[in-house]
Amino acid sequence: MVAIGRIRTSHGVRGEMKVLSYSGVFDHFEKLQAVELRKGLVEKRLQVESFRWVGENLLLKFAGIDSPEAAKLLADFEIWVTRDQAAPLEEGEVYLSDLVGCSLVFAGETKGQITGYLEGASKILLEVDKTSGGTCIVPFQDVYLGDIDLTGRTVELKVDWILE
Repeated sequence: MVAIGRIRTSHGVRGEMKVLSYSGVFDHFEKLQAVELRKGLVEKRLQVESFRWVGENLLLKFAGIDSPEAAKLLADFEIWVTRDQAAPLEEGEVYLSDLVGCSLVFAGETKGQITGYLEGASKILLEVDKTSGGTCIVPFQDVYLGDIDLTGRTVELKVDWILE
């Protein structure tokens, strides 16, 4: 399963919700039939009843969510689907969730393991457990990271000083 977006807020009086797409692509949302919503330890499985466009906003309506009050309770829940329902990847793209568990390698030596990621306003940050002990954050940028081998479960680290 992968996270494809987040519910932003309710819209109107029927229980519809505005959706943020993590990929910036929305075509795959229009084909959804069921999704899993997650927020912290709370998980809900819901059936998609309908979708429609209002200007630049895609609105989703879930079965059983029929009022703005009920819809507001789902604000900030992430939308999770099976990988085959997610946006297709372009050349050189990866799902961030696929990086979790990969080894961070510098000059052939494993320096740590990626344990998670944070998505900020302008940057994605990888959480790393260092083999030397402790944790650190590495920006997900070409200047710091090189080749990503999902089969071998490794991510090349271009500079090791970033771990200090």
